[in-house]
Amino acid sequence: MVCRVCEFLEGGFDHRHRTLPEILAKNDGWLESTHDYIQWLFPLDVKSGSSHEAPILTIDDILRINDSEKAQINIAKSVERMIDFWSDNDYWITRYNHNHLRITRVIKSLRLISGAQSARDFQEWLKYRIGRRFNEIDPKAINFWDLRDVG
Repeated sequence: MVCRVCEFLEGGFDHRHRTLPEILAKNDGWLESTHDYIQWLFPLDVKSGSSHEAPILTIDDILRINDSEKAQINIAKSVERMIDFWSDNDYWITRYNHNHLRITRVIKSLRLISGAQSARDFQEWLKYRIGRRFNEIDPKAINFWDLRDVG
């Protein structure tokens, strides 16, 4: 079976015929208002609750992505772009925002497809970014992101 998300992460197209570089070049407004790209940048092994076209990883897909230098480079670029997005905007630092689900997806996906250290590095950045504003985000999200134990 063809792994469409593997191909996407290695230079192919998503379900809307977008490439990873095209998505990463979009402005912050597009990233905020578009809801079907994050599942391709950071795929999971479970069905998405918000996008019926989102890929679902198999064990073989995870192994392929883990072993693909090109996919790993593109995943790192995706992390950098999302860090830039969340660094440039702080409206998501609030009790609840849909970006909290995106952040959860990034952490889970990185654990699966890039390893625990990549996920911890992102969590470290997130903890730094939120800083003293922890109390503005729902404690359930903070606990789910596992930020109190990072570092």
